[in-house]
Amino acid sequence: MKQKKALKFSMFNVILILFSAILFTCKDSKETNNTASDIEIGKADSIKIKPSQKLKEEFIDKRFGMFICYNIMSYGAEWGEANYPLDSFNPQKLDCNQWADAAISAGMTFGLLTTKHHEGFSLWDSKYTEYDVASTAYKKDIVRQYVDAFRAKGLGVGLYYSIWDSTNGVDKGKIDTEKLSFIKGQITELLTNYGKVDYFVMDGWYWRMGHKEVPYHEIRALIRELQPECLITDHTHLQAPFHMDIPYFEGPFGAYPAEDNTMASALGHCSVKGNGWFWSEKTPDGLIKGDGVETILNKLNDCENRYCNFMLNCMPNRDGLLDPIYTNMLTEIGKQWKPNLSRPTLPNQGPQIITTAPIQSVTASSGESENLYDARQVGTNHFHWESDKSFPQTIVMDLGEVVENIDVLTIVPNHRCKPAPEAALAEGNITYAKVYASKDNVNFKEIASEKWEANSKYRLLALPKTDLRYLKLEILEANGEQAIIAELELGQSE
Repeated sequence: MKQKKALKFSMFNVILILFSAILFTCKDSKETNNTASDIEIGKADSIKIKPSQKLKEEFIDKRFGMFICYNIMSYGAEWGEANYPLDSFNPQKLDCNQWADAAISAGMTFGLLTTKHHEGFSLWDSKYTEYDVASTAYKKDIVRQYVDAFRAKGLGVGLYYSIWDSTNGVDKGKIDTEKLSFIKGQITELLTNYGKVDYFVMDGWYWRMGHKEVPYHEIRALIRELQPECLITDHTHLQAPFHMDIPYFEGPFGAYPAEDNTMASALGHCSVKGNGWFWSEKTPDGLIKGDGVETILNKLNDCENRYCNFMLNCMPNRDGLLDPIYTNMLTEIGKQWKPNLSRPTLPNQGPQIITTAPIQSVTASSGESENLYDARQVGTNHFHWESDKSFPQTIVMDLGEVVENIDVLTIVPNHRCKPAPEAALAEGNITYAKVYASKDNVNFKEIASEKWEANSKYRLLALPKTDLRYLKLEILEANGEQAIIAELELGQSE
């Protein structure tokens, strides 16, 4: 089966080469102009890229989006089920223009489509797998239809992609060179074949397998190379910009931005019953008890005022259409909601890590130091570093080699996943710390110190640009009897 895709790809290359040769022989000596797609996609070195602050301001100004959960779970697959039969997938009435029109009727400004969920079914013709839309009776590229329909109506485009892939064996403990190439290959397809992508969301990554086996810094570098202005999210269940640009609040877990939130973020919300986030026979008449237009409007207004884009889950049915329960609800929302244009501009987000310096090892004066980096979530449990009850506490991060121009340290606080609500916690959060740098783990120089209020917010330390291999964090005070840290990230800002 794999040979079919390889042959198809090789024939395409032959045709492309022949076509290029013809163009080359016919062109005159004048230089050709770059096309719009050349300028936008994969040309990070040749264009001026907007600062991350500007990109986040533009994203937050989108305010309201459609989270389009449509994939093989819409046809009965269980969550994470491998190799679910594809014979039922044939949405002959699929109409992405209907989705786009419904989004516009509500006042939405962008979409986010589940191009591949944990079950591994790709809504595009991927050369890396046979478990895709091209292997169904339907055949047609749904990602293409979606991006074309939404762009044609002036809507922004977001793509969701699950790293965990049960059908293709991409899972914790199974990542090798071949699997990593598979992931990078599919991401490359999505970010080169469909024009400019505003927002790229990953799932089934940190919480499923961590960011070491599938190295975060490699995936982020690839995305930045292909789409330098594309903002990313990973569903880490951590309410901090750790290894991402836009933290995500999982609405069904009770996650919600605090009243004083100024962190550029997004929230996903379900109002209708289904197969998880996807359509089921319960959906057409399945409004969740206590939910509806009024609930959505209240949450939308809250999120808007708290710099958090509100993404309403809309589940196309097995015909590829939104049921009247959605189209009617979205029309009513549009009649009642208008964006709050008096909301102040997104506050300065501080120095943001653009290039992560992977931490190779950590030592700590107490506690389980391995939990300080990539401890990840397992099931409903977060594994954090917890100090003993003495202060100061010392943590030393080793980058493995001297890295130039390190200037940002992000400290992610204590978190709870369940019981709901999922939340960042003030307990154990650092309130006073100093930072030291070294190249040899012997001679350390103090480069920063900071005090914070006792709250649940993540800690961001702006450092002077420093060449270092080792960074020592000295914790002098914390909120409570011990210090608790979920994750650490070091890197370089713009």
